[in-house]
Amino acid sequence: MSTIKQLPKSVANQIAAGEVIQRPASVVKELIENSIDAKSKNIKLIIKDAGKQSITLIDDGIGMDKKDIKKCFLRHSTSKLREAEDIYRVKTMGFRGEALSSISSVAELRIKTKTLNCDIGNEILIKDSKILEESRSEIQSGTIINVKNLFFNIPARRNFLKSNNVELRHIIDEFTRCAISNFDVNFTLINEEAEMFTLQKSSLKKRIISIFKKSYKEHLIECEEQFDSIKIYGFIGKPKSAKKTRGEQYLFVNNRYVKSNYLGHAIYKSYEGLIEEKKYPFYVLFINLDTEKVDINIHPTKTEIKFDDEKLIYSLVNSTIKKTLDKYNVSPSINFDADVNFLKEAVTNYDKKEHAFENKNEINSLRGNDWDEIFENVRSENKTAKLFQDEEEQIINNKPVQFLDKFIFKQLGEKLLVFNHKNCQQRIIYEKYEKGINKFTNTQQNLFPQYIDLNPSDFEIMKTIMEDIKSIGFDIDYFGENSVVVNGIPAGLNDVNEKDLIEGFIEEIKNNNSDLDKEKRDKILKFFSRKVKITNSKTLNEEEMNLIIDKLFACKNPKFTPDGKQNYIELGIEKVENLF
Repeated sequence: MSTIKQLPKSVANQIAAGEVIQRPASVVKELIENSIDAKSKNIKLIIKDAGKQSITLIDDGIGMDKKDIKKCFLRHSTSKLREAEDIYRVKTMGFRGEALSSISSVAELRIKTKTLNCDIGNEILIKDSKILEESRSEIQSGTIINVKNLFFNIPARRNFLKSNNVELRHIIDEFTRCAISNFDVNFTLINEEAEMFTLQKSSLKKRIISIFKKSYKEHLIECEEQFDSIKIYGFIGKPKSAKKTRGEQYLFVNNRYVKSNYLGHAIYKSYEGLIEEKKYPFYVLFINLDTEKVDINIHPTKTEIKFDDEKLIYSLVNSTIKKTLDKYNVSPSINFDADVNFLKEAVTNYDKKEHAFENKNEINSLRGNDWDEIFENVRSENKTAKLFQDEEEQIINNKPVQFLDKFIFKQLGEKLLVFNHKNCQQRIIYEKYEKGINKFTNTQQNLFPQYIDLNPSDFEIMKTIMEDIKSIGFDIDYFGENSVVVNGIPAGLNDVNEKDLIEGFIEEIKNNNSDLDKEKRDKILKFFSRKVKITNSKTLNEEEMNLIIDKLFACKNPKFTPDGKQNYIELGIEKVENLF
């Protein structure tokens, strides 16, 4: 008896849908891309319950006739390909013919559509890949698609969906990517009857500013280069606008948003020496090239691509960014074609660097002193020192000693304790503010409020962690659209960069993607304890060293950091003797 059987159509469609439709944002991406391919000039997206309950898209594209509306939800049905060779000449967003088929297999899908040449439109209701209703519809030219009850027939997949804030953030990300690359189209996003975006067709620069706020205007640098048939253009951010948070890096190949760590590295390499470590520059970069030189048919989501010559594209992207930064004197270079408006700032920065090198040379010259003379000085200072001391005197003079910048040595009886004081401070701060959660925590007011602009996606994360940040001791509140204001910071902390901390909190939650309040709070506390210190000085005095040691042993878990790293080690007399 044969054991191999062909899967039913409904099961096969659900398996395929698992690759294409992963969450509500996947539906949004596919629907918007279909509207763009349909030459729409006005696209409206309406979301309810973060897309779990309903996603509606309205466009004024070319629409479909009665025959096409029945075919469009069949698997591998598309108007964009005719033969295999067409895959390497694709200029549209979609081409695989899987989107509507996948959506209809895991949701209830209603389509109303009318072409410009038809007097009346058509309507169809599909559920579980089956047509339930067909009728005529009075609508204007274009298409209205409503997707309801996503994953109604796959409870496990629906249960894996995150909170509304997280799912809405992913929808905003997809909407933003489509809106940036199609700046000649009017876009509207409505969430729970409230307008989040109303974007009028404009230039690329105006579209970026309208999405990310007016404050971005002064940080944008335009770049454009042509290399034979390859064109690279867009906008990059000035180094000083780099952030701790990722998510404001947009790379498009032939107007399609793609993810490429390889090309991302080429861009970051261009900023080398201009931005701090673990900060990320803003960029919206387009690469246009012959469709035959790039393969977009790698994955159903179409965000992964392969170039014929990846090394060439890497070099071109890297040189374009470097040339742009040099042209505007963001990095110091001698360039007679440079924009003189940026010259003063560049020369000032260059002078500062030169001064730093001079100081470095002075230090190196000091290191070149006569070592014999130094040794004689040390020997003369210690001539009167006793080789052996009685026990009482040893206890009195048992002072902690700092070794390099990281370590503190302290004798405790017959043991030598070696502390990593940076790790110790993490544990102390973590437990101090962990106790303060949901209780009154002292706050020191800033002399001047710190205003922080966030992109819409990051602002959604901010809403979920605002109370947790306040519980640490931050005096923080919302300030207008997609902005917050920091009026105060936890008491007892100095040299705190509020902007870096807030962006760091957001990045921590973004990377861990946690929905549980307890986990979010713990992630925030761990990040906070890594970034702030009891003392920022590298050279500690005796009082500071003793304070760190005393506070550490007052903790519930003095042995390890919140991340599980060791705070100190014990060296007994036997271990020390075994070293010799």
